[in-house]
Amino acid sequence: MNVWVDIDNAPQARYLLPLARALGQRGHDVLLTARDQGETLAILDEEGVRFCVVGSGFGRGIPRKVRGLVARTWALGEFLESESRQVDVVITGSRAATLAARRRKIPSFVIIDYEHVNMLIYRLSSSYILHPDVIAPAVFRKRGIQADHLFGFSGLKEDLTFSDVDVEAVVPFDLGNTDDSAARVLFRPPAEESHYYRSESRELALALLRHLAGQDAQIVLSPRDELQLGYVTAVRHWRHEPIVLQEAAPFVALLKAVDAVVSAGGTMVREAAYLGVPAYSIFRSRIGAVDRHLESLGRLSLILSPEEFPRIELSTRGSIAPLRTGSGVVDEVVELITERALASTPLTLPRARRWRRNVAGDRAAGAKAGPPKDRPRG
Repeated sequence: MNVWVDIDNAPQARYLLPLARALGQRGHDVLLTARDQGETLAILDEEGVRFCVVGSGFGRGIPRKVRGLVARTWALGEFLESESRQVDVVITGSRAATLAARRRKIPSFVIIDYEHVNMLIYRLSSSYILHPDVIAPAVFRKRGIQADHLFGFSGLKEDLTFSDVDVEAVVPFDLGNTDDSAARVLFRPPAEESHYYRSESRELALALLRHLAGQDAQIVLSPRDELQLGYVTAVRHWRHEPIVLQEAAPFVALLKAVDAVVSAGGTMVREAAYLGVPAYSIFRSRIGAVDRHLESLGRLSLILSPEEFPRIELSTRGSIAPLRTGSGVVDEVVELITERALASTPLTLPRARRWRRNVAGDRAAGAKAGPPKDRPRG
């Protein structure tokens, strides 16, 4: 089948690329598009994939986000019209892509591991929601998602992210001039452009930075945008001069170069928790089931107030210890998508027979290695 994978931001690149590769290895034709937002394009370039750029950042504030969503939905539609082939299915986290797909009656699949995101567009698009099974389906049902559009998989989104990464072989990222006597703490500010952002997140983040500035810790700041460089200047005195990442760093190499990760929620802190790096979340919106699950396993600590800052351990850590290896979640998700897409997409009889043979072959023999069919970057 012809699969369209649309990547809307940097975190999506982490888990959608392994799916794109897996589909390509199974003989499906993969079309990859991405929005020029934050570190997204740098990550794709780092991975050596070819893609087409459609759209850019929306900016802060609801009016800009709405205009950006409408503009990118239109641009993606124009892009699809320029393609000389039919698209059978889209896999994405992008609201614009699901709307563009809905208009063309293309089934869309969205992977969600935070159940409190805004579901309105996904409902309007009739998207299929794939989610870790630690999130109860009833939570999505209450948000208006139909039961037959919900598919739980037995793992976490990070099982996709790390599925084709040899973590042990990755060399730690060179942070440059570091103080070896201090614990290196990777600090990720809150996503101030997200719809679930709360001002308390910024206040708590700044309070924690001021606390850490006087400790035996060297902060490695990973800003989401240039405006967040102000987090460093907001603190007057540093015991150890902080390091500011000026560009995207390979995420596994970066996690292997630090002793702890502090983040206002999001993908980075979950990746750290999955790999066994001491992880602390200062997220100030509603806590999701995945974070609760990682907390129950002792892999994530939730820091909810300044009184809990002393819980952050500042010491050099041991070796990387992934939560799972060889989980098979990629195969499970690919099969869920192909089966549902086959049931949703009208096909000519010869094409349907070929498709069913391919699906059956995947189940019986497994996927053979091979390069995905990339598209030129535009």
